[in-house]
Amino acid sequence: MLAEGRIEANELGWVILTTGERASALRRAVESIAVQEMPSEIVVVANCDDLEPVRAQLEGIGSVRLIGGNGNLGVPGGRDLGLHALPEHVRIVGFLDDDAELTDADTNLRLIEEFSDDRLGAVSLRLVDETGATAARHVPRPGDSMPERSGEVVNFLGGASAIRRMAYDDAGGYWPELWYGHEELDLAWRLADRSWVVRYLGDVLVFHPRSEISRHGDGWRLTGRNRVMIARRNLPLPVMVVHVFVWLVLGVLRAPRACRRQYLRGWRSGWSEPARRAPIGWSTVWRLTRLGRPPAI
Repeated sequence: MLAEGRIEANELGWVILTTGERASALRRAVESIAVQEMPSEIVVVANCDDLEPVRAQLEGIGSVRLIGGNGNLGVPGGRDLGLHALPEHVRIVGFLDDDAELTDADTNLRLIEEFSDDRLGAVSLRLVDETGATAARHVPRPGDSMPERSGEVVNFLGGASAIRRMAYDDAGGYWPELWYGHEELDLAWRLADRSWVVRYLGDVLVFHPRSEISRHGDGWRLTGRNRVMIARRNLPLPVMVVHVFVWLVLGVLRAPRACRRQYLRGWRSGWSEPARRAPIGWSTVWRLTRLGRPPAI
């Protein structure tokens, strides 16, 4: 499927998801968008019960729309709410974590330029930490030691990304039941199945402090659960079987020792959670394989 033509300057918007627990970081994240050379719509989604503390954090920044206050919807649910809160004319939606910051004032302009390619469904931006380094797990290519290298990829980083709204709707959007973990991979597989391109921009930087999955109390359990759920939903049966058992082993090896039981509990529970099957085509499996990330792993 092809997009609707040239993207105009006023057709870009941003969604920032917050639980309201990182006041100064959230303010810096919003300000990094507000100071862009090309202005854009900004929606902050408060994944919490009380909007007022978050509203206080944003005081004086300017035109920022704050929504939420209905409890924690999870990462995919909160981002979906934010996307649909943007005006209809916004065709490109950027997503930024509340502890991340755009590092360059021309990021909006770069995104508009990139999305002039009608095939482009989503872009992943490059995270850099306090030392200027990019963690290997934040480069959406397996085993890639060159985080500065741009190109077509299979996956994207939800907290530093932008997506074409038409592509998002075409692929069915985020799956809210995932809550946290692998929601981008689930969406990226479906984007690929609808012939959209995902691109990594190694020269468009976003600051994000170094972090680990274990900073989220339930992170490793959800990581294991969601691996099984997205495979059951998206992958042809033979590929699905290989994927879930490969990640049973890899997940246990990669999880910190204290989190391994948590990962295993999640992996087992992923088999009993609802996941209506809609497998991607074998041609998509081959395309992902040619890009270096066969969905069997």
